[in-house]
Formats: sequence, C-alpha cells, structure tokens
Amino acid sequence: MWNGLEMAEAFYHECGKPMIRKQFSEYEDRIAVGLAGQGSECLGYDDRISRDHDFAPGFCLWIDESLKRQIGKQLQRAYDELDSDGFLRRHRLDCALVPGDSEMTGAREHRVGVFSTEEFYYEHTGITGKPQGSDDWLKTPMYYLAEAVSGKVFADPQGRFSEIRKAWQDFYPEDILKKKVAADLAMAGKTGQFNYDRSLRRGDIQAAYSCVTEFIYKISAALFLLNKRYMPYYKWRGRAMKEFAVCRDGVDLIFELQQLPESESVHKKYLIEKISSIVIEEIRLRGWSDGYSDYLLDQARLIMKTIRDPEIAGWNIFTGED
Repeated sequence: MWNGLEMAEAFYHECGKPMIRKQFSEYEDRIAVGLAGQGSECLGYDDRISRDHDFAPGFCLWIDESLKRQIGKQLQRAYDELDSDGFLRRHRLDCALVPGDSEMTGAREHRVGVFSTEEFYYEHTGITGKPQGSDDWLKTPMYYLAEAVSGKVFADPQGRFSEIRKAWQDFYPEDILKKKVAADLAMAGKTGQFNYDRSLRRGDIQAAYSCVTEFIYKISAALFLLNKRYMPYYKWRGRAMKEFAVCRDGVDLIFELQQLPESESVHKKYLIEKISSIVIEEIRLRGWSDGYSDYLLDQARLIMKTIRDPEIAGWNIFTGED
C-alpha cells in the first residue's frame, strides 16, 4: 500500500506532469512540485486511520509571486480538473482508497494546489525566504518549521524552492541551537527537578501533574534539538521520538513517565532524574558543559557560557524555549 507521499508523487507523474507539459509548457521550468506542509502524509506518518478524512491524491505547485499573478488562477483551475477519481480507481489497491472513502472537510484546499513560494514559506516560517538572523530562527515554533521541511520535492527545475528549503533543513546555527537547548533544559529543571517535589510536599496534586507535563514537554523539545529535528505537531511527537539516535534510552523513560499515575510519585522522581542524567551526559560529550551538577538549570547556565556570539550569550536563559 502506498503511503500518502507515494500516492501524491504517483499522481503528479501520471496526471500532473502531463497537464503542466500540455497546458503550461512555456512555464514548466518555473514550476516546482511536491508535497509539504500540514498533514500526517507530509511526515510519512499516515496510516489507514488517516484515510477517514481529507485524504486524497494531491500535491503542491510552487511558483514565484509574479508568476502566480500571471497564471495562478489558470494553473489552479487545471489542477482542480485533474482526474483524481480515475486515478484512485486505477490504483485502488495501491492507494487502499476509492472515490468517496474519505470525508472532505475543506481543509485540503489550503494544503494542496497552487501556492507562491513566498506564501508557502511565510505561512510556515514567518518569512518569505532563507533565515537571515537570530530573530528569523527564534520567532517561529518548531512545529511550523517541521511542516516547512516535511514531505518531498518531486520537481524543481530552477531550484529556488529547494534552495530555501535546504537553508531551513540545515537546522539552527550552533549558537542558536545551544541557546534553545539551554532554555528548554532550564525550564525542565525548574518544573521536573525542583517544583514537582515542592508541589507534592504541599499536597497540590494539580500542580504536580502540571510540573511533570511541562518537564516532559521541555525535555522532549531538548531531545529534538539534540537530534537535529524540528519537533512536530503534538500528536506526532511520540512517533518522531521513536526515530531518535541521540539519547534513545531517554525516550523510553519519557514514555514510561507519561503513563504513571501520581500514586507512583517516587518512581516518577526517579525517572525525571534518570532522564535528566542521560541528557546531561550527552551535553558533556558534546563539550557544551564541563560541570557535574545533576540539576538541569545548572547545566543550562554552563551551556550559555559556551555560546560565542556575545549578544546571544547575554540573553535571558529562558529566551528561545519551545
């Protein structure tokens, strides 16, 4: 069975590419094609359950803003007229889908079809091209950046769309990466290692749950950064974490921690410290810390001292947390 990305690429080659060549041949070398953005299929995580809504053959056509003003409406009309139902009937076994199987809510209209390169990147990164400075890297949540570099480019004759994509795929500059890791570890330390036990001693179970939830979120964000991966939309985080190579042992412990009731608070505290020790060991192996404190906030301060850019090194320790 094809996954959604494979289905999209097959649909492009069988139906989309001939349409472009026949109707827009003079612009063919200015049209980039692929599938990226929102949706489980862009991450390669779709399954049979994904096919219950807004799932159909489709792809994106990316053109520059000036060309969109010139041919955008005609190109969108031609895309809308592609015979997706016929494609599904011809490939019903490969797609595990036939026309009408998936409920359409209208969400796909904003995910596939014709977009300018500028609007695609602005929607997912907050700017229209490559990141130029610290603000460009910091102002956009990681799950949007995960969407920006997701999926696959099927064709890009001029290479402009892919050039911008690669700049984001190359991940954060090292000083920004260190700053973000430090921020997430600092908050993980405050919530999991410090305030969780204090909440328990107060008998404030609601606060204790919140502390563990925040610890899991922040330590997971740090692990994504250490694995050079943008943390995706919340429901795909666990799936993506199973693919980690760095601190892989910590992932299993995070999954265990997520499932423990508050009656297991002693074991929860043990898991928080064990997960923290695994991350600290990775930080030390990278040469980002030469300290032996088991408190994540202390380690975050040491990471800050290794940042070369004086402006970034002078930021508040929590600046850049996810």
